[in-house]
Amino acid sequence: MAGTDITIFAAYGAAVVLGVVATVAIAASTGRPRTVDRHGLAEFEKRWLLIVVALLVALLAATIWFTPYGKSTPPNAQVVRVVARQFFWSVRPARVRVGRPVAFVTRSRDVNHGFGIYRGHELVAQIQVVPGKESTLVHTFSEPGVYTILCLEFCGVGHAAMRASFAVTR
Repeated sequence: MAGTDITIFAAYGAAVVLGVVATVAIAASTGRPRTVDRHGLAEFEKRWLLIVVALLVALLAATIWFTPYGKSTPPNAQVVRVVARQFFWSVRPARVRVGRPVAFVTRSRDVNHGFGIYRGHELVAQIQVVPGKESTLVHTFSEPGVYTILCLEFCGVGHAAMRASFAVTR
C-alpha cells in the first residue's frame, strides 16, 4: 500500500471505531426507561419555535431591501422594447449607453420565454416573459460591449436558436 492509501485506511478505521464506541455508549445510556417531562418538553419546543421565527423575521428584515426585483424605472432610464416570439427576439433600440439605467420592457406574443442577458458566458440579468403581460427589467450596465440575449425557458423546437444581441456604448 502507498502512503495515501494507508492514511485513508487509517482514517476510515478510526471512523468505524469511533462509530462503534458512540453506538455502544448511546445504547448503554438509553437502556433504562426514564419518565418524560411532557410539560417541560412542550415549553422547550415553544421557546425554540419563537427563536426560529424571530431569526427568520430578522433575516427577512435585513435582506428584503436587497432583492433584485421590484425596481421602478427611474426617470432618466433608456427604454428598450423587447418582443419575444417563437423563435426570435425583437429588440428596439439595439444600442444603449453605459452607466445609465436601461428599462427592458418585455412582452411575449405566444408562450413563456426567459429573457436572459449574457456577457460572454456570464448571466448578467434575467426576467420571465409571460404571454399577454408586460414585464420590465431595470439594469445599469457598467461595461461597454456586445451583450447576448438568450431564451432561458424551453419554448419549442427552435428554442436553442432563439438569440439576439445589443450593444452597450460609451
